[in-house]
Amino acid sequence: MKQSTAKRLGNKIRMLREVHNYTQDYIADVIEVSHNTYSQMEKGVGQFTIERIEKIAGFYKMDVADLLNMNDQNIMQHFTNSNGICSSENFTINNGLLAEEKQLYKDTIKRLEDQNQRLEEQNIKLMNLIDKLSEKIS
Repeated sequence: MKQSTAKRLGNKIRMLREVHNYTQDYIADVIEVSHNTYSQMEKGVGQFTIERIEKIAGFYKMDVADLLNMNDQNIMQHFTNSNGICSSENFTINNGLLAEEKQLYKDTIKRLEDQNQRLEEQNIKLMNLIDKLSEKIS
């Protein structure tokens, strides 16, 4: 198996494992290899055997050909079909968020922190006002 093919297959099995929220140890146990061997397979440097590929495909309830021909979108569709929980529109598999998404989240967090600070300040003012009014009533 060529290095680039092994890396592509390793990336596919890593994405499948991650979208299904399995650990490397769990999948390694399922296909009866050591954690180190499975980790190397995901990195594309481990030894892929027909038996291992068949076990992985079988575990995810797919044909070996489907596993080998999968792309990111197919992985999300497989996840959706096998779990019925989410749609592929909800996920982007790219090993993290896009820069624009990260900035949007940072901006939102900053805006919410500022809003929280203002509310805390208003709360203090209201508490002081309540104390003053309570003193006048007493």
